Amino acid sequence: MRTAVYILMVTLTLIACTTPAAPEFNLRPSYLNEVFRGWAFFSDGNHGLASTSFRIAIEADEQRIWPEAHIGLGWSLAMQDSLTKSINNFNTALSRQPLSAKDSLSIFAGMSLAYRDVTPPNFILVRDNALAVLEKDPNFVFEYKQSINADDLRAVLAGAYFNLSQYEEAAAIADPDSLLDPESASYQTELLTKINLLIMLSREGE
Repeated sequence: MRTAVYILMVTLTLIACTTPAAPEFNLRPSYLNEVFRGWAFFSDGNHGLASTSFRIAIEADEQRIWPEAHIGLGWSLAMQDSLTKSINNFNTALSRQPLSAKDSLSIFAGMSLAYRDVTPPNFILVRDNALAVLEKDPNFVFEYKQSINADDLRAVLAGAYFNLSQYEEAAAIADPDSLLDPESASYQTELLTKINLLIMLSREGE
């Protein structure tokens, strides 16, 4: 009899330990529905509506443990030139672990582009975040806006290198055939012209 009572008590204890997680688990489908809705709006260019859906998803995450909505909101705000808030959301997403490889690349790509456009630009973080993507995926394509890809990151990386006086690294991207003469008095001007062309082409595709 004592054995039976002991087993019953252990069973009840295990049930009690698992119960608190159940409400959070039940919220996951509603959270993901808003995330999916947000990305659908984003892909259609409706960045304001996307932001709303991602914010609803964030509110559904009562324990503040999931990264996806913050990634989406980061991208949506970046597209609306709300760059400081965009970066804040990317950083929040980074704090949610573990992250999938895809989520990490999405965050780093978004942060590289946001740090390029924020005032003043942070070229060290433009460089470091672009490299974090390109070193892991040289053929990166952003899933929800495929016009944003590795070529765009290489363009902003070249600009970051130039502004950090890393001219050889910048030239490796903007002048891969070494057509410019580093000994020329106009070398930096000519290199910057090539970099600006890459960036202009990048912005046209966004």
